[in-house]
Amino acid sequence: MSDKHKNKTGRSVDEDKPELASPLLDLRERGPNALAPAPQSLGIWELAWPTIVASALQTMVRWADFMMVGDLGVEAVAGVGAAGQIYWMIQTLVMALSTGLVAILARAIGGGNRQEADQALRQSIIMGIVFGLVSWFVVLPILEPMIGIMGVTDGVIAYGSDYLFWLLVGNVPFVLGFIFAAALRAAGDARMPLYIGILANLLNLFLNWVLIYGNLGAPALGVAGAGMASAIAMFVQLAVYWIMWSRGLLLLKPLLKGFRFDWGMSRRILHIGYPASIEGMVFQIGILSFMALMSVYGTAEFTAYQIGVQILSISFLPGNGFSIAASTLVGQHLGADDPDAAMRSGWRSLAMSMLFMGALGAALIAMAPMLAGWFIDDAEVIALTVDFIWILGIAQPLMAIEFVIAGALRGAGDTRFPLFAIFTGLFVFRVFPAMLIALYWEGSIQLVWSVLLLDYLIKGIMLAERFR
Repeated sequence: MSDKHKNKTGRSVDEDKPELASPLLDLRERGPNALAPAPQSLGIWELAWPTIVASALQTMVRWADFMMVGDLGVEAVAGVGAAGQIYWMIQTLVMALSTGLVAILARAIGGGNRQEADQALRQSIIMGIVFGLVSWFVVLPILEPMIGIMGVTDGVIAYGSDYLFWLLVGNVPFVLGFIFAAALRAAGDARMPLYIGILANLLNLFLNWVLIYGNLGAPALGVAGAGMASAIAMFVQLAVYWIMWSRGLLLLKPLLKGFRFDWGMSRRILHIGYPASIEGMVFQIGILSFMALMSVYGTAEFTAYQIGVQILSISFLPGNGFSIAASTLVGQHLGADDPDAAMRSGWRSLAMSMLFMGALGAALIAMAPMLAGWFIDDAEVIALTVDFIWILGIAQPLMAIEFVIAGALRGAGDTRFPLFAIFTGLFVFRVFPAMLIALYWEGSIQLVWSVLLLDYLIKGIMLAERFR
């Protein structure tokens, strides 16, 4: 350090300033690149595996929801699946907050800018609370019409409304927990969200058993019990995050003071993240449109699609984990002015994801009849589910490109092109051909599902070319 940056005591000028609350413990001492481990493949895996495990636990909870309500019949399973899609469509603004936060926080860490990281976290929390409350009041009066747009039966609408109501009760803690987890991962700590997620998901599973079936003296609430269990688990998860954060037990230092709305930082977060939010909305609208075509064929086809997606979600887990790793490392390397390392991080993350997703897809195809039978005791639905698993299982390596390269582009701040690629693949090469097959050519449901392969192929080519 040059003399002009030191005072008479020999200490740096920064050392005489009051200590700033920082999301990173000892960042100054550890250096701006302390969170970019080497060798690079190890760094990718260290960031990816906790997210994969945490997501696996969440998938177990969703599986439990489907399996437990499966005792209530095909319509109950379809209702839970339909409500879940609506819920994730509502959460698209959360994607804007988390994407903007991760991009800014990761770059701030890479460049050693502590104040910027602090402010990004504060503003994300403020906006998360506002969004959670607004979405509750807006969606609650229109629960049934939202589920009904998929053309499902009245029974499916009733079950779905019960489930979605309780998910919305836990919406604010879900959003804030999502933000805390994203901030910790961007800071390089992917393990704490895993540990807290384990606690929340185990609680959710236990409460499912209690509230769905009426064990331990509780009323048997069925589908509503599954939603209530999720809401309670969300509140407990947020409480753990908040207590640990306020007591300085997280990598994120407590920032309980100075919570003022900062339009400048909020605008930056939303400017980076809003394309991801629009991408999420476009994706969910496309999925809902595709699901509506399932109802043209019948409740059995609609339910088989839902169960098939749940089973194959196990193979999506590596994609999600390596996507977060790629986004974090690309952002950190660019913040440290090392674009070559950023590029290597993206491609290596993709290679690892394709390997894992391809292997899991093959395993799920081999076990498809057995797995489908776990979810429901209906021969027609099981047979249709097996067909769907074969089709989407083959697409797993292509799906890895969408997961990882889109994440890498977002980490670099390029959130607009993934939106364009998602829109093109989903509507031009999935929904439109599926509509022709289902409504005009009266083709089989298997042919409708096959257009998924075309969708993921086109998106994969577009995203890979953009990143290169």
